[in-house]
Amino acid sequence: MKRHHAEQIAALINARNALTKQYTTDIVLQNADNFLYRLADAEVSACVEVKRVQWYQAEINHMSVSEAHLRKGLGRSLVREAIAKAKDLNCRVAQCTIRTGNEESEGLFLSESFIRTSAFHNVRSGNDVAVFQLVLVPAGA
Repeated sequence: MKRHHAEQIAALINARNALTKQYTTDIVLQNADNFLYRLADAEVSACVEVKRVQWYQAEINHMSVSEAHLRKGLGRSLVREAIAKAKDLNCRVAQCTIRTGNEESEGLFLSESFIRTSAFHNVRSGNDVAVFQLVLVPAGA
């Protein structure tokens, strides 16, 4: 990953998400293998972070699309690629959290067969957050 792409990824994630901790270029570079992204005219137009957090679980974080590239299928494409990456990591479950009321993200993950499993209040951000999960390897498989 090029440094200027990492800088753009950090800026996009920070701009499009209500985070309690901001991403930096160095954080993105240190975890470059966790990021999937798309370029448009050599600029990052969309990104998502996918990482293994347990032996059985991948976390899909901060799927973000720039304002100029909304409604072009980039988010859906990245979610599908994130699911494939979670499978490649031999995870059994993919999980994401979405700020309650973010209907576009909720709709996208629901349309990709994720199920809303629970919700909680994030005391740091003041947001209510829903947990969505997708079983990648069913029981008995």
